[in-house]
Amino acid sequence: MFVALWLLLSIIYPQTGKTDSMVPLNDSELQSVTGGDAIQLTLRLRNNVGEDNAPDTACGGTPDPCRLGLEFVAREGNWLVLKEFYGSLAIEDVRLEGAYLSNSGSSYRDLSRFEDADGNCLLSPCNPDGLPAIQLDYPFAKGPGEYQDMHTFLNIGRMAVEVDDGATPGFMLDNNPGSALAFRMSDSASANGDMQMRFDGRAFLYGF
Repeated sequence: MFVALWLLLSIIYPQTGKTDSMVPLNDSELQSVTGGDAIQLTLRLRNNVGEDNAPDTACGGTPDPCRLGLEFVAREGNWLVLKEFYGSLAIEDVRLEGAYLSNSGSSYRDLSRFEDADGNCLLSPCNPDGLPAIQLDYPFAKGPGEYQDMHTFLNIGRMAVEVDDGATPGFMLDNNPGSALAFRMSDSASANGDMQMRFDGRAFLYGF
């Protein structure tokens, strides 16, 4: 199939306006046209750490400023406080692009997944075959031994319950020196090394 690409030229003069007819692009002009059909993203988040994952020098103080407080419904005034809380997250080169679902299913196909509790179709019709979708994958760093799709480092030095004291909310206090739990996720290759992960395959988002 031959597809002609036309360029519309608009030339505006000081006194009058004129629009030329569409003119086809020649081969050399077509070769200079660039574009893409996907979005590629790298996302990075650092919480209380520098680029080398070293924690802020204030972390570990009294009260420890590197913290996250959680207050739950029906437990107002009682805070689960994550102390010495710091880390980083990097998602590298995730690609999103337009796609269409296959018109054939696998042996695990179950169309009842596209019905609500009363059996009504959530999609029209109750069949996702051929629907437009967003494809998500990690196309790079797929050589042997490469784990570069996601890097993460997380430290929770202490976890304890703190209770409001008058006008001071519990998440700002350090009255409980004990710890119910500690958590650390890292690579043992270095003191604050981040853990590396790899994601093979692809995922499709559809039904929007």
